[in-house]
This record gives sequence, C-alpha cells and structure tokens, in this order.
Amino acid sequence: MQGKTMGCVRHVAVCFLAVLYLPLAAAEGTSASVVPPERTTGQVMYMIGSTLMASYTNAIMENLTKIAGLPPAIIANRGSSRGIESFCEGVGLNTPYIVAVSRRIRSTEIESCRSHGVNDIIEIQVGYEASGIVSRRDDQDYPLTLTTLYKAVAAELPKDYNEFFPNKNMRWRDVDPELPNTEIRFVIPVPSLGGRAFMEDRILQGACRLIPEIKTIFRADIRVKQCITLRGDGKITEVDTPYDRNVVQTLASSPTGTLAVIPLRFATEHQEFLKVQPFDGVTPNYETVSNKQYKFTRPLYFLVKKAHIKNYRGKGLVFGLREFITEVTRESTIGPGGYLAQLGLFPTEKEIREKTRESGLRLMTVNR
Repeated sequence: MQGKTMGCVRHVAVCFLAVLYLPLAAAEGTSASVVPPERTTGQVMYMIGSTLMASYTNAIMENLTKIAGLPPAIIANRGSSRGIESFCEGVGLNTPYIVAVSRRIRSTEIESCRSHGVNDIIEIQVGYEASGIVSRRDDQDYPLTLTTLYKAVAAELPKDYNEFFPNKNMRWRDVDPELPNTEIRFVIPVPSLGGRAFMEDRILQGACRLIPEIKTIFRADIRVKQCITLRGDGKITEVDTPYDRNVVQTLASSPTGTLAVIPLRFATEHQEFLKVQPFDGVTPNYETVSNKQYKFTRPLYFLVKKAHIKNYRGKGLVFGLREFITEVTRESTIGPGGYLAQLGLFPTEKEIREKTRESGLRLMTVNR
C-alpha cells in the first residue's frame, strides 16, 4: 500500500491527497452537522474553533472520555476568528462552551463577548505551534527572508521616500537574484483563520520594521494597513478551512514556484510530499524552535466560559468543564513528555505551565 501511495505522490499528487483526506472530510462533515438533542442537557461538551488545534482537541477529549467517562464532545472546526465570534454570542446551551484558538483573544473580541453577556473567560495556554514556508517536495530551494517575502507579496512597495507604487515583481528572482526564476505564487489562510493573523503580525509587520519608508508613517492604523495589504493580481491564493487539507491540495495543482504558509507539524508529517524551506536564515525543526532560534511560533489557547462550569455542588450549566480544565493543564498533557508534545505541540516554559495550571484550576478569568 505504501509503495502505491508514494507512486501516486510522485506522478499524480491529487490522487494521493484524495486518499489521504477522505476520512478527514467525512469526520468534518459530521462535526459541523446538526447538533444532537443531548446538547440541550449540558451533558455533551460543545467546542468550536481552530482547525490547527483539531488533533490536540481530539486527543484531550478522547482521554477525558476514558478517565472521566465523559461522552464524546461536539467539535466544530471553523477557524479562530469565527470560533470566537460564535463563542461570544452569549451564555447558554445553544452557544459553544469552549473555543480553541491559535492566537490570543483580542481586546475588541473581549469587548464583543462582554456586550453579549460573556463576562468571565478562562484563558488556558497549552503550548506553541511553529509555522513555516513550504513547497512541494520536488521543487527548488527558496531561502526567503522577511524582506524578500514581503517584496514578493505586498500590494505596494516604496520606490522613493514616502512614496509607494504597485508591486511589479513577477518572479522570485525579481526580488532576489539568488532565488529561482519561477513565477511568484503564494498560498495563505483566509482572514478569519488564526494563521492569517499570525502571518500579518509576525511576518508582514515584522518585515515592515526593516523598511524605513514604512517605519516613518506616523499613524499606526495607516502603517499597519500598508504592511498587511497584499497584492490582488492573482499571485496570492487564500485558502479556507480545513486549511491543512486545502493548502496541500492547492500546492498539488499549482505550478513550480508556489509556496505556502503551513504549520510545521503538518509539513513534517507529510514530508514525502512537502518540503520545509529555510526562512530568515533558519530551517525550522524541533531543535531550532525549542531553542528559540526559529522565531515564527504562535501560542495556542483554549477559552472556557466560566458561567457554564458546574460548581462542586453540581450547580451550573455544563457537565465536564472543570474536568476539561484539569486535564488540559496537567503536566502529562502539556509538558515536554506529555501526549500533546507527541502530536507535535511545542511546550511552553515551565514557569508558564505552572502559572497556567494555577490560574486554570482556580478558574481565574481574563483581565485586560
């Protein structure tokens, strides 16, 4: 079977991807379907959020089912921003109890929650995820930097002091003579996904800090807009959920020179088809991420509604939320030897884990 699959990858990549993701597509269709009646009793946990965190979420819930006897949760993987939006719609059994996010909740989102009565949010950081630049395995090397990537994807580039003109770079070699002479094509998440926020905050705005003409823009809102506005001439492809599956399918059907932003964990799991490119002088791997040499990582969180948690007397809306918080803060879950690390999670520092465990078990809420 393995030989046949590898042959499919080499000759017909789309065939490989169809076989690989058929079970996943079926599972996603189930999780996003009509919620069963049991949800109205609060006995089945209802979770929503980041597709990136799906494997971690599933592992946690499977473990809780075994050790605490909880029924399988209803999990809808729809992206961080859409997940938070649903989470903030109000308090009650018809709203998500937990949201998984691949970025920290924004102040504007906290205000949106509060305006709908979601006043107490427990924030639990479970670890880090690294994102990298990838190509197909059979493609060339593209050793990009913050600056060269920005020159490839930005809508406008400075030509004269404080003047910006449409980006005319058509090929990777146009931005750096050392890069291959192939057409610029780049695959990124849609704006509602946490991966897009990561790219805008860490990569695009990181690049802007190296561009004097942008640094001199006084107003922060104008400066940020200049940084994160991407070209609209067909060089950029935006991909929605399920991002992992869709980005690989897009790469499989795209011409040579197509690069994408993708979680490192997923890229290394499928290295027979994907190649991780060095970025800003460092090739991302477990060692370079763990020692902070590779800087393009993002924190992963679970947000829990405190108003839904049953107290020790059994009063409250939802059964199992306190058990969830206990499980997700255990060292055997989020520590260096924990089962989430075996799935590719990069643990936080010991001090952060201890603080997360204490604040989670004490049901401390976000205060900012």
